[in-house]
Amino acid sequence: MRNFTLALVCGLFAATTQAADWDNYPVPADAGTGNQWELQPLSDDFNYTAPAVGKSATFYQRWSEGFINAWTGPGRTIFAANHSSVEDGTLKLRASRRAGTNQVYTGAIHSKTSMTYPIFMETRSKITNLTMANAFWLLSADSTQEIDVQESYGSDRPDQTWFDERLHLSHHVFIRDPFQDYQPKDEGSWYKDPNLSTWRNAYHTIGVYWIDPWNLKYYVDGKLVRTVSGVSMIDPNGYTGGTGLSKPMQAIFDVEDQDWRSDAGIFATDAELADNSKNTYHIDWVRFYKPVPITGGGTTVVKLGSFTSTGKQGAAVAGDTVVGFNKNGTNINYNTVGDWADYSVNLPVAGNYKIELVTASPQTGIGADITFDGSFVGTIALANTGGWEIYKTYALSDTVYVASAGNHTVRVQSSGSASWQWNGDEIRFIKVEDGSVPPPATPATITVEAESFDLVGGTFADGQAQKISTYSSGGKTAINYVNKGDFADYTINVATAGSYQLSYQIGSGVVGGQIDFLVKENGSWINKTQTAVPNNSWNNFQALNGGIVTLQAGNQQVRVFGGGSNDWQWNLDKFSLTPQ
Repeated sequence: MRNFTLALVCGLFAATTQAADWDNYPVPADAGTGNQWELQPLSDDFNYTAPAVGKSATFYQRWSEGFINAWTGPGRTIFAANHSSVEDGTLKLRASRRAGTNQVYTGAIHSKTSMTYPIFMETRSKITNLTMANAFWLLSADSTQEIDVQESYGSDRPDQTWFDERLHLSHHVFIRDPFQDYQPKDEGSWYKDPNLSTWRNAYHTIGVYWIDPWNLKYYVDGKLVRTVSGVSMIDPNGYTGGTGLSKPMQAIFDVEDQDWRSDAGIFATDAELADNSKNTYHIDWVRFYKPVPITGGGTTVVKLGSFTSTGKQGAAVAGDTVVGFNKNGTNINYNTVGDWADYSVNLPVAGNYKIELVTASPQTGIGADITFDGSFVGTIALANTGGWEIYKTYALSDTVYVASAGNHTVRVQSSGSASWQWNGDEIRFIKVEDGSVPPPATPATITVEAESFDLVGGTFADGQAQKISTYSSGGKTAINYVNKGDFADYTINVATAGSYQLSYQIGSGVVGGQIDFLVKENGSWINKTQTAVPNNSWNNFQALNGGIVTLQAGNQQVRVFGGGSNDWQWNLDKFSLTPQ
């Protein structure tokens, strides 16, 4: 069995092996008998810089600006991208007056991924000294289920003392047409600490353990302060159709001028909004944990239904109504080509691991691409097991060398020629005997799937909502609709500084295509190579020599760029960097 040495580690997950700001704050919730808490990749200590305009690649790995849809905010609120920033180790959401109006610009961000129960989430934050809401909350994509982790109204005005002394700990379930809204209105939904007269003068930790669709536990400064359980508290009116708080939800941080407040004459003044000591919501960190089984015998087992995010590369398959992996208890089913999911995996020690996948399918032409910490490590060849519920175990042909213990992210993506692929039970990471042979000193080839970009952009008006899109064809996933001036950015980890042979798997249906490879050095993009792309048809991916590139060790930002003369350029499956 050959050994694959892992060289590429995405910047998003590399930080999880280092000390984080929350390390001195024990998780206050109980993971359950036989379980331990596993940190999820959306967790962020904001120890980087993301300016109000432009943000940063690190920010965009986890977050997007604004709301989860086109809504600009309640009441007088206007969510504005330039009112959120990351500086001094803190996410800052600011509020200001829109000149000449009674409207208010505020900061808002949301997670790029969704999450579902069971999950514990917690933030350490310091709220504004305004009558406006400071909110950390979860919302389903269809805006019918909501969990309010934190909703605070801090203000030093004498008539606002009641709100200043309390935190609103609640949830909502909705029917949108005709509009109906339920949230619990018991006294306990407004929490008051008898030892505090205000929440706005200091940082506090506020969290929720979303145990299952019918159980929520709220924690403030490490103490359980509220439990909401059962149909009578979660959904007494049946708005969820008997499913409770069951939908995947995205995380949101924002500041809001809510109309139930402003309609009652309670709103921030111009002077308050202009006061930088009052107008900013500070978030020190946010963390997310899943309870996972404590495993022994050198094997770490992750159920395929416990993904942190899911999606699809390529076109939908007829009859498949679910985007990405479809959770069926702890398993996944109705899996079609191009479906993928990400998993957070805590490995106990560094070393070599065998990766196994347990699947069932009556199909042929099926497989699973495995990506570990952003690096493609191989495809597990799967086979017909004789039925959708007859499970067998398959393994990656090469072991994977993991350089450090701790949390890692793994992506599993269905691949092959069949439209309908396989049902999945679990993925296993089995520590194998390293013997006396250390991992190879020479770093392995860095391989990057083109669709795993951090962000994309461009200048050519091609009518696409996103300048570059992803698709699946013949078992391959790639990026397409690349025009002159379009680009895709990636974060890679270079194990050893030196010269690397660049190679593309690329196709083009035009004359005049060119792919440029750029590296960000000292804050500027440096064009390293320019390579003409032959006209060999769009989906006929061929190996193309991209020249020699010199790279420094550590996390590097790289860019592929449509640099040719034709308006339409090329499709890209992946690129690789081989040490010389």
